[in-house]
Amino acid sequence: MPLSFLSLDFLFTSTRKATRGCLDKLPNDVLVDIVFDHLEVADILRLRRVSKLYYHLTHHAVIWKRLVLRTTLPLPPLPPTARHSLKNLSGLEAERLLTRAHSLDKIWRLNPDLFDQWMFDAYDHVAHMVLLPGSQYMVASVSDVARQDWALVVYVLDSKYNVIPIAKTPTRTKAYNLQAKYLTINGVHGIGVSYVIRDWRHRKDRQYGINVSEYSPEHDIDPPYPLKYECNTYFITLKVLEDLCDPRFVPGSRAFLENAVAQPTPFKHMCLVRSSTPITNICLDDFYGNPCVSVVKHPDTIVFKPLCDEGPVSMVKMLPFAEFAEMPHRIKAIRPLPQQHQFLVFREITVPISRNKWPVITMELFNIPDNTTGHTQQYDVNPTNWLFMTDDRFADVQITDHGTPNWFDDSIAGDVRSGGETNAWKPRTISAFCRTTAPSDGLLRITFYPRRAQHAGLPPPLPAGGGARRAPTHYWRYDLAYCSPVRFIEAHLNAQYRILPGSHRTALYTVPWDDITATPRIIGFYRYHDRELLAAEPEDHDMQVNQAPRFPVQKLPFEFDCAMRFQAIAWDESIGRVCFARTHDTRVVVLDFSKRPKEDFLGRRMPLPADQDHDVYAEAEPEPELNTDNGSSDSQDSTDEGSDFGFQLPVVNPVAQNSTTKTGDGSRERGGESRIAVDLL
Repeated sequence: MPLSFLSLDFLFTSTRKATRGCLDKLPNDVLVDIVFDHLEVADILRLRRVSKLYYHLTHHAVIWKRLVLRTTLPLPPLPPTARHSLKNLSGLEAERLLTRAHSLDKIWRLNPDLFDQWMFDAYDHVAHMVLLPGSQYMVASVSDVARQDWALVVYVLDSKYNVIPIAKTPTRTKAYNLQAKYLTINGVHGIGVSYVIRDWRHRKDRQYGINVSEYSPEHDIDPPYPLKYECNTYFITLKVLEDLCDPRFVPGSRAFLENAVAQPTPFKHMCLVRSSTPITNICLDDFYGNPCVSVVKHPDTIVFKPLCDEGPVSMVKMLPFAEFAEMPHRIKAIRPLPQQHQFLVFREITVPISRNKWPVITMELFNIPDNTTGHTQQYDVNPTNWLFMTDDRFADVQITDHGTPNWFDDSIAGDVRSGGETNAWKPRTISAFCRTTAPSDGLLRITFYPRRAQHAGLPPPLPAGGGARRAPTHYWRYDLAYCSPVRFIEAHLNAQYRILPGSHRTALYTVPWDDITATPRIIGFYRYHDRELLAAEPEDHDMQVNQAPRFPVQKLPFEFDCAMRFQAIAWDESIGRVCFARTHDTRVVVLDFSKRPKEDFLGRRMPLPADQDHDVYAEAEPEPELNTDNGSSDSQDSTDEGSDFGFQLPVVNPVAQNSTTKTGDGSRERGGESRIAVDLL
């Protein structure tokens, strides 16, 4: 009987003919342990197409796990749990990491002309959504058709059952300004999620029947009655999420529902910030093992709170500049810098037109106060360093994340990093993307580079419960003087840019310049790539960013229907994935600019290989009985409806969406009703 290549015996068995070439005469273990160690990702993928022998050998997990440890490619992030450690990572998951990293790095540097497109049903209308780095999970603010009942839902992506909603918690009104990040709080791995909701300040004002959730969060509004704002921070335990999406249970089946109701709720409320003025610029960060949340309370205050052990709140008020003391100062954007314990802040100063034609924009660094009082404390602070910009009017500013690795990380990322003596904790470059409206519509970028520095005193202590293998002896800091020149790209005629920022990969789309609706029509979609974003230090200041051979803005190869409008867009630069949620539709369109191996709902690699010498699927479980009538009709409907999105979409996985499976008592349950499990949580 032919040996399955999944067994170890296959490695020590040779079935080659004597007439084969000399390389084929080598034993399998020599090829895997010695020869393949000299190959890179592209070499192994090419070798797989040579013969059936190499097709089998290149699917062994040991090849991809070894390559993960020695690759120089920037790997996509993984949830920081032991489930994603090198020991527990499957061969398919290791191959997925490497092929995504290799293909995206290659495609994005060129003009991207390849992408995978697919679609899933969110079961509710998506108003806002955010992808966790690596896109294993997505968090979305959803509502019913009437836009009255709102909730926060966690979806599992890249599952063999397509996309599954697995956790849900209600919100009083629409949640916006969503932010999500992998954090570890008191030794527990999870996802920190922060969002803002708003409601009428006085309860009596609700009787007038105005739905506050219909107001756009993207524009300043003048409501008829006073509003109040709340920023909520939740911690979602990853262990519970991993148990909820156990691949042994088919979504919607009885076993799936029983497993769901047996789990504790994954949501834990951590922090609430109330304000009578708008709350923006939510940032979740890890300060040497101490997770913290920072928000802007307009116009000039940053609220900073540690999430561990009921840490005290610090109200950091930015004092005005003396030469502009009588003029309004307003914070445009912030980015905490954990290693140097500072805030990078952009502020706008409204000055008389007689003094300057446009508002003055400041770039500033502020020290984060160390609140040891144990209770809420307000601090009035001045910047330690600052710069002024006076030549443009800025509509908004977005600062990319520094990408500092999680201090607590039990995933494969912790195995790849070697400790504090190397560049393992070096953050990425930080870019400030500024959308200008005058004197011309365009995009302005400034990139800041980290520099290695020694601790002035003792290095920070190791946090309780582990974390890094040893405390780093140095840290990395940003300086306003160590940055790129100001790079400006003018927008197309009668169009304005909208920014989906990323430290290394940024996506842009254009909308009509006079469209101020919450869901403007998208004219075009673009990628922004410049070698400055990947450099270790600033380039020559004389280099022109908008001239050949640079041209950082390139149009991506798909078009949008003129009548198409999207309620929400999410971007994950780590794997090149963008998600679109259309208005008045529960479906979400996904475009992937990286390649990955795929599997079906039985865990088999897709597409299924043709006739092989060794039947690697001989021991696979039989396919579950499907209702072919429902599946075929639903698949056809999905294809027809997908054409409404402006590009051809594949058929949605019928098992995850509209299939039926047998239960223990012989009855049938719909696989598409995985929303039931969510409601039970």
